[in-house]
Amino acid sequence: MKKIAPIFVLLILLIQNPLAVLATFQDGQGSRYTKTPLLSDREIAAMAAELNGIIAKDTIIELARHHRVQASSGFSRSAEYIASKAKEYGLEQVQIERFPADGEAVYHTLKSTPGWEAERGKLVEVEPNRVGVADYDEMRVALADYSQTAEVTAELIDVGAGTSAQDYEGKEVEGRIVLAGGNVAAVHALACKERGAVGILSYQQNQVTGWSGDYVDNVRWGHLSPYEPENKFAFMISLRTAAKYRERLARGERIRLQAEVKAAMQPGYYDIVSAVIPGTDPGEEIVYTCHLCHQKPGANDNASGAAAILEVARTLATLIRRGEIRQPRRTIRFIWPPEINGTLVYFSEHPEIVSRMKAVVHCDMVGGNFEITKSILHVTRTPASLPSAINTVAEIIANYVIAGSVKAASGQGVEDGLISPQGSKSSLVADITPYEMGSDHDVYQEGSFRIPAIYLRDWPDVFIHTNNDTPANIDPTKMKRSSFIAAASGYFLARANAEEASRLADEIFARALARVPRLRDRARSLEASGPEGAEEGRNLIAKSLESDAMALSSVLALVPGDEGLESKVDNLINQLSGSWLFLTGQFIERRRGDRITFTFEPKEEPKNKKKEKKPRNPKEASRPRSVVGDYSRVPSRKVKGPMNVYYYDYLADRASEEDLSIVRRIGSRPGGGRILYEILNLVDGKRSARDIRDFITAAYEPIPVEEVAGYLQLLEKVGVIEFEE
Repeated sequence: MKKIAPIFVLLILLIQNPLAVLATFQDGQGSRYTKTPLLSDREIAAMAAELNGIIAKDTIIELARHHRVQASSGFSRSAEYIASKAKEYGLEQVQIERFPADGEAVYHTLKSTPGWEAERGKLVEVEPNRVGVADYDEMRVALADYSQTAEVTAELIDVGAGTSAQDYEGKEVEGRIVLAGGNVAAVHALACKERGAVGILSYQQNQVTGWSGDYVDNVRWGHLSPYEPENKFAFMISLRTAAKYRERLARGERIRLQAEVKAAMQPGYYDIVSAVIPGTDPGEEIVYTCHLCHQKPGANDNASGAAAILEVARTLATLIRRGEIRQPRRTIRFIWPPEINGTLVYFSEHPEIVSRMKAVVHCDMVGGNFEITKSILHVTRTPASLPSAINTVAEIIANYVIAGSVKAASGQGVEDGLISPQGSKSSLVADITPYEMGSDHDVYQEGSFRIPAIYLRDWPDVFIHTNNDTPANIDPTKMKRSSFIAAASGYFLARANAEEASRLADEIFARALARVPRLRDRARSLEASGPEGAEEGRNLIAKSLESDAMALSSVLALVPGDEGLESKVDNLINQLSGSWLFLTGQFIERRRGDRITFTFEPKEEPKNKKKEKKPRNPKEASRPRSVVGDYSRVPSRKVKGPMNVYYYDYLADRASEEDLSIVRRIGSRPGGGRILYEILNLVDGKRSARDIRDFITAAYEPIPVEEVAGYLQLLEKVGVIEFEE
């Protein structure tokens, strides 16, 4: 076993908090690097001065005037506004592309939705009182998307949630309007399609937060299925209004409602806006994206994200034009699509552009005033299946912004506070979080494309998807700070040279090294639980080391072919491996040419240990008993794209209910949707089912290999993957 140099031991002991001190650097042009090790103080000052939270909020106000349903005229008007501003700001190749959205066109794993247009929707109580209940002209979310034309007068009946057969026991709903609190599309399937109800009065609520039920005047944006041609209608009301109707019905009161709807699903188009800031090397691109769609007003979700990347575009284009920052080496592309659907459409129709994308900055809800919306800005890491240097880039920039906001709020100076004149002066409530799903970044990072994303998102937001997600909730200061994190991170990735990439590698290494003691303790805890736990502990160490090595290696993509950087990255990976040798004694050195790797040192069995009567297959000797089996076949991808795309479920459209039981079993776990996503992401033509299981277990939580294999078998059955014999 090789001895560790004293200087390396000292490094392990000292680098426990890589953010404690930021070193001072100076480039060849005399630019200082005291605020961050990535961008010079001059570049930071230029971006901080130019980014304008008030301009961004003005964009939000404009977008909030439109009901931006995908493939609708309201979305088209918003797209035209964004394109006009991009041209005004001097961006190049500004265009709005239109792709069929007709319920028939297919884009990778997406079956397109049809367009939807609504002229009016009005619901009136006519008996025993005459009073308005909901009106599309007054509030766009009053009528659920994909409702269709109807003229109906019918009695109202309460069916509770309305999402299970038990909700309808003993109730005659045929010819009536149902009052229901569950998912609108699910209620429609049971009440209207199966039982003959003529429509729905819904009080469906938002995603669960700590404030669920507290905001009784929120009216949620509802959606019927765009794939159901026989849709009736659904009107949306608040909890307060629903409670009154439920009380009246419970007393036996007979209530009749009159519904008048003029709306239709029809062939339409997905409008996608794009623009670029050219780089000196057109062969690679860094992307900024958001989603432009959602309900009127939809200020934070997601007019804020659309406004943020527009403000980033204006700022970078202006500073480059004035010579205050350098033109980037990589082209910077900005894309404003409909959420998820539009991104997959763009990927399907522009594979040549996708092949040039090296990283993405995705903004989805970035402006909510914490004191109003309760929104924390999360700077979200890439999925475990895609370790990347961009995580460290985002962390460094975000921590600079957070620290500056705290300093300003504490009265210690506003130099780094990034405060907007019309915004708050509060500290930025933000953090760095593990990967979470739910927006366009899922498409970029999916195993078919593997484009790492920095994902900025507000969560929770007590007004998301409601009539009360208004521009009044938006803080210009937060918009400026979020836009700075996005601008600085993406710009660094677009223009980094070998020296800057080398500093980034140092930062990644320091953070990886700081995690070693914590991971060691976790591995020891697993080992103490028994033989299977010991194996899981070794798996944890091996996969963590593998992930850190992948993140370090990803730095090389910033300056391809630089031999000095390659040598440095190899050396850092070797040192990281050596840290485990020093701290655990569980690795032995293997030399392959000039490259040193480390593998687990097998432990000697006690001489007096009793042998098992039926020894396992030697290939299984180091595996936990729960994963014994033939899971060595290696799957590879046949179909590109995620399995869930907005309203569309690729698997459910092709598999039986019995086959889908494995999806429900894994999906019922906490974070189960993420695990399903990651299992497919890890299908790369190299990993077996067992390898995928080990990776998932180390990165997220233990999962039986049988479940991983079962899901892979389903994917094989529907033609998404194939196994190599």
